[in-house]
Amino acid sequence: MNNYRLWGRIINRHRIEKSETIDIEDGDIEAAFLELCRRFDVQRPLQLPKHNREFEKFGRTFYSKEHFTEPISFQKLEIELLTPEGENKKYSGPRSPLTDA
Repeated sequence: MNNYRLWGRIINRHRIEKSETIDIEDGDIEAAFLELCRRFDVQRPLQLPKHNREFEKFGRTFYSKEHFTEPISFQKLEIELLTPEGENKKYSGPRSPLTDA
């Protein structure tokens, strides 16, 4: 996973309040995610199967207040995998009108 990065955003009222990008070292996405949380000074949110599915399929997911055990001062934390130029991060399985909409 050379040149892969993890982009994190703190969103409040549909605006990006904070944004950070972390290089993913040795394919360790978890370590990059923990570094994002440290930089944003928030606890690590609960990781549900929904988050894993979204991240695997789309290369992005988000966490809202329900995913934190402590109160937060923003609406959501979004993370997205940034891939090297020319690589596709989206799901490449069969297409259907429901998934293309």
